[in-house]
Amino acid sequence: MTITQSSDLVDSMLARRSNKLVQAPGPNPEQLKQILQTAVCAPDHSALRAWRFVLIEQSEIAAFTDLAIDATRRWGREITPQKEQNTRNWLSQVPLLIGLAYKISHDNSKVPEIEQTLSMGAAVMNIQNAAHALGFASYWSTGLGTYTEEVPEALGFDGLDYRFVGFLAIGTPINPLAPVQRPDAMTLTHAWKGVA
Repeated sequence: MTITQSSDLVDSMLARRSNKLVQAPGPNPEQLKQILQTAVCAPDHSALRAWRFVLIEQSEIAAFTDLAIDATRRWGREITPQKEQNTRNWLSQVPLLIGLAYKISHDNSKVPEIEQTLSMGAAVMNIQNAAHALGFASYWSTGLGTYTEEVPEALGFDGLDYRFVGFLAIGTPINPLAPVQRPDAMTLTHAWKGVA
């Protein structure tokens, strides 16, 4: 395969930003498959293939919202009536939620869990970049009961074997956002000059 230089991909990545407010349409099945396929291109030490995804489509989001709010309250976190209403209003517009988890490789001394976590983060970033490149927006949320036991388990992820890391809301932007001011990466970078 020949790799050609293109600024289009870089320009797309530079323009991407999180956008919480999305609406239908979301990705069609072919687009969704393409988006998810980019996740498995993430760095993956020892080819663990740990990434896992669960699709919550618009027809199921209201029931999921009830589950997440109830579980969060049982977990002991207060949700004010205004916060609940805001959450319900937001999710009522979202055409697709993707639950995000990775399977923990408990007995693999070669790949510490931090590397498994980093691989999952890279997979999610690939998804967000791919969704953006196809004209969609996404928002990574760790609310919605992410850190309860009940929500991940209800989605098929036992807390002993999986680490649940939240949700991506994906859809068409309701209000496209203006470009955000980013730091100059070179201000976060230095050159190593060797050992004195």
